[in-house]
Amino acid sequence: MKTGKFPLTEYQEIFRLNPYWSSWVCFCETIKGSNNLSKRTIKKYFEQLIEKDNYVENEKFALLNYLNLLANNPEQCQ
Repeated sequence: MKTGKFPLTEYQEIFRLNPYWSSWVCFCETIKGSNNLSKRTIKKYFEQLIEKDNYVENEKFALLNYLNLLANNPEQCQ
């Protein structure tokens, strides 16, 4: 079971340093390759940090699956 803590400080730093990036891009950069995040943690912070206008609600499930893959197997993401 993965029980890692979400790297909120890193997310905030990426967001601050890249003012033209969307919250989605900053979130992806933050979790890429962080093998210790659970699906629950990713979903919780996705809902807190990603602006609603960055995605379509009916695609949320697919986006969360992508984020889980990005966190655990980034080499499979393109």
